[in-house]
Amino acid sequence: MPEHSRHLDLALGRLGWDEQREAELAAFPESGLTPARCVRLDRGVARTLAIEGEVRVSTRLPLAVGDWLALDGERVAHVLERRGQIVRRASGNVGAAQIVAANVDFLLIASGFDRPVKLGRIRRAVALARAGGVEPLALLTKSDLHTDPQALVDAVGSATGVDVLGVTATAGAGLERISALASPDRTMALIGESGAGKSTLVNALAGVALDTGDVRHGDAKGRHTTTWRELIPLPEGGAIIDTPGIREVGLVDTEGIDDAFADVLDVSGACRFRDCRHAGEPGCAVRAAADAGLVDPREVDRMYAMRVE
Repeated sequence: MPEHSRHLDLALGRLGWDEQREAELAAFPESGLTPARCVRLDRGVARTLAIEGEVRVSTRLPLAVGDWLALDGERVAHVLERRGQIVRRASGNVGAAQIVAANVDFLLIASGFDRPVKLGRIRRAVALARAGGVEPLALLTKSDLHTDPQALVDAVGSATGVDVLGVTATAGAGLERISALASPDRTMALIGESGAGKSTLVNALAGVALDTGDVRHGDAKGRHTTTWRELIPLPEGGAIIDTPGIREVGLVDTEGIDDAFADVLDVSGACRFRDCRHAGEPGCAVRAAADAGLVDPREVDRMYAMRVE
């Protein structure tokens, strides 16, 4: 990816620095600490935006893109409290947690109209968002490639229980609502599989020129164009964190899973036991609803499988 100007003259207030953060910084015992936000990590080197512009620091601390930092010169003295984060299980490493993005308010979950929409992937991302205190929004990109995009938007929204938006980034269609989320006190993160049009969407929102690539003919699989996570300031204030395409959305714990299955959650309040796992316990209202055809039993099985994972 080529280097770009990142509007380094922007005040940190346009990236979310506020009075509460200022109080956190003042509470540290060291004097002379300065604030910065981590915008990219490269093999132990953190690229940060500070008051004076870009500062590169070496650190062994477990940082994440989006972190607010207290710098002592070119040393990371402290990582400020994370207010919202996306944490997934590292690929191929059972149980290991990987922070995808820190200090996030909204998670944009991108899927392309040019391929089958994977509801399971969207639900997993919704679970990650809810568990981290982040609001999810599903995006169906390349809506110009579908004959009836609104019907699919409605179907995905009904199945996942989250807001869904159809967009065509190249034409600017549907971007108004996403742009309306941008403000100095908000950060969005964008995830999805390769070829879903994430970099094209970032280009449209941020006015930069990230590399994009065509999908492969025949299977609609994308070529990786973003190879690292990066925080990009938005013209209206705030930021968006672009991420590489991910093949799997691994869950770290069960928190947030219920919210990803809205139809099942509506029934679960009638279960006899508050900690019912909907796996055959007596008095399970969810399984009873599935037997009666009121809830899709496959959805119940998927939710249970995610809990077991």
